[in-house]
Amino acid sequence: MTIVTPFFAAILAMVYLALSLNVSRYRISHKISLGSGDNRHLRYAIRAHANFIEYVPLSLLLIWFLESLTLSAKLPFWLGAVLLTARVAHALGLFYPRELFILRQIGSVATLSVLLVASAAILLFYLPVSI
Repeated sequence: MTIVTPFFAAILAMVYLALSLNVSRYRISHKISLGSGDNRHLRYAIRAHANFIEYVPLSLLLIWFLESLTLSAKLPFWLGAVLLTARVAHALGLFYPRELFILRQIGSVATLSVLLVASAAILLFYLPVSI
């Protein structure tokens, strides 16, 4: 059996690192150590970074639980792929709100869909036991 959750966790960690470095880059170049200093670009970078860390850990945890319970990598692989694509799309939509706002919307909906599908699959796995 191939385990896919750690693979996606590693890639998503690299995305998180890139988002973190982006915030640091804006902070250094604009000499802002706390908050956004009313800098629009720094504010977008902070929100992209924060939004990522608000959704990715729980999503990965649910994907990992699903993979462990079902001993299958098929659904977890697709959920991981959608999550990765969604988080990159969301960040790009935040960085370029005029040009790519649709990517932010798609990223948000796709992320929430991953949470919903993973949660529902886990609940369905346990449903026969609880009846």
